Amino acid sequence: MGAWMLETERLRLRRLTPGDRPAVAALDWLDTDRVLNRCLDGYARHGHALWAVIDKAGGGFVGLCGPIVQEVEGEIELEVGYHLLPAHRGRGLATEAARGVMRYAFDELGAQRVISIILPDNSASIAVALRNGLVREREARFRGLDVLIYAARRPTAAAPAEGMPGP
Repeated sequence: MGAWMLETERLRLRRLTPGDRPAVAALDWLDTDRVLNRCLDGYARHGHALWAVIDKAGGGFVGLCGPIVQEVEGEIELEVGYHLLPAHRGRGLATEAARGVMRYAFDELGAQRVISIILPDNSASIAVALRNGLVREREARFRGLDVLIYAARRPTAAAPAEGMPGP
């Protein structure tokens, strides 16, 4: 896979670099330098953070998605975060990217649980979380905002039927 952290059917995800600043700035509601610096710090500390999401078909930047270590009300959590450019919304790309990141978190990072931190009025992000099997867990305060926490636990293999050998 080379520089790619993961691939899905239509997307490739890779670490951000300082050269991605113009693409990240296009997500105009984000503090570009804070996001880039936080991602670079996350890579150094944890080996992961938000990644650049690249469309396989055209090679263009679609947005950000990745596993982010977050502190929510005193608890350390692993968030599946996602932010797409408006032109790429409504095509299932956020769902696809987030699903790939969830798989990565469970399979590669050994996470037992993942969350998504969502503003209550962000119906599109809530829909992505629900499509990926996360359920609304609670309301919380995060960085001075009222948010919703959606969560999913690591999938477990079904227990063998009685009298049948295990895996």
